[in-house]
Amino acid sequence: MTESPPRVRATARVGAAAPIRSDAATLLPRRRPGHLGPVHIMQLLLAEAAIVAVVATIGHGLMIMAVAGVGALVLLAVALARRQGRWWLERRVMTYRYRQRRRARPTGHRADARLTALRTLAPGLAIEDIGAPDGAQVGVARDDAGWYAVAAITPSAAMRDDPTAGLPLDALLTTLAEAGQPGVALQIVTHTVPAPGLAVDPGSPAGQSYRELLAQFGGAPVPVDRATWVAVRLDARALAEAGADDVAEVDQAPLLIAALVRRVAKSLRHVGVPYQVLDAEGLVAALARSCDLAPHVETGQPATTQESWSVWQSGQLTHRTFWLREWPPLTEAGALLAALTTAQAALTSVSLVLAAENEEAPVDLRCLVRVAAPATALAVVCRNLVRGAEQYRGQLFPLDGEQGPGTYATAPTGGGPR
Repeated sequence: MTESPPRVRATARVGAAAPIRSDAATLLPRRRPGHLGPVHIMQLLLAEAAIVAVVATIGHGLMIMAVAGVGALVLLAVALARRQGRWWLERRVMTYRYRQRRRARPTGHRADARLTALRTLAPGLAIEDIGAPDGAQVGVARDDAGWYAVAAITPSAAMRDDPTAGLPLDALLTTLAEAGQPGVALQIVTHTVPAPGLAVDPGSPAGQSYRELLAQFGGAPVPVDRATWVAVRLDARALAEAGADDVAEVDQAPLLIAALVRRVAKSLRHVGVPYQVLDAEGLVAALARSCDLAPHVETGQPATTQESWSVWQSGQLTHRTFWLREWPPLTEAGALLAALTTAQAALTSVSLVLAAENEEAPVDLRCLVRVAAPATALAVVCRNLVRGAEQYRGQLFPLDGEQGPGTYATAPTGGGPR
C-alpha cells in the first residue's frame, strides 16, 4: 500500500483457542519509520520552517511580518490538517497513487485469465515453480515489493470449525527468526464464505431466513467454504538493505523463499497440522479464489475489476478492506478475531501478518479484514462488521484510497508490500 498504517507489537501467540501468556504479553503501538508518534518528521520540519520564517521577519516591518505570518499559517494548515482520520498531505499522496492505479492497465497477451485479473492488483506479478531437493514444486510469486510462497492448511474434522486453532504461531515465528534472514514476514489468512453462499445476498429474504433459523437453534454460522493459508514473504527492500545488491544474490531470492516456506511447513507437520505447499498453479488458484477472480464461465475471459476510493469490485462482489487500528486486551483478542472471521458477508478474509527480527525481539503484528458482498448489501455488511468489532473492544479503520492494495494484502500474498 502507499503508506502502511501504524502496526502494533505483540509478544504473544494470538488465536481463538491459543493459550495466552498474559504475564509476558502486551500489545503496544508500533513506531512507524519516519514518524514521531502519529506525526511524520516532514510535518515537523514544515512546522519548524513556518516558525523560523516568522521569527526571521521580526524587525523587518509590519507588512513583511504579516505576509510571513499568513504564509506560515498556510504552511501549518497544509502540514497539520486532517480529514477522515488521515493527514491532508497523506491523503494527497494516496490520491495521486490511487489515480495512477486507475490509469494503469495490464498490457500484452496473458495465457492465464486469472493471472491477468490478478495483475490489475499487482501489475508486476509473476509466478513460477521452483524445484525442491526432493523433486517437489514450490510456487513462488514475485511482485514489485518482493517474493512470497504459500502453504495451504488441509484441516481435519477437528479443525473444521476453527482451522487456525491448532496453528503453532510461536513455533512458526521461531522457525523464521532462526533463519536469520532480514525482511521475512509470516501471514495467516482465513478465507470464509458463510452459508448460504456467494449467490445469495446476505440482505435478501433467503439470507435473513437462514440467519433466523440459525438463531432459533442456537447454532454458530456454518461456512460453505473455508480455507486457511500460511504465506511467507521476503521483502525486496530489506534484502537490498542487507547488502544483496549483486544480481546473482537477488536471483537466489526465489530459492530462498521456497526453502523458508518448506521450513514453516515442517513446523506444521511437527505439531500434526496437515498442509500442502502450493505449486504455481495452486498459488494462482488460491489468489483467484481469495479475490473472487474466476474467469467468466462462458467466455473464459478475465474477471472485470474496478477500484474506487472506498471499494474494490471483482467479478461478482464488491469488497471493502479495514485495518484493525485498536486492539482489545490480549486475553480478548482471540474472541475478536473469531468474530471477524465469521462476519455475515458473502466473503470474509482476515489477514494476520507477523514479523520478528529475532527470537528476543517483539513481534510486529498487523491485522486487515476484508468483507465482500453484492453492492446493494455492502453498506449494511460493513456497518455490522464495525459494530461487531466494537463489541469486542476493537476498532476498524477503512483503507479508503487503498482498497485495491488492501484486497491484495488480505489475499495469501504475505501481507502485500510492508
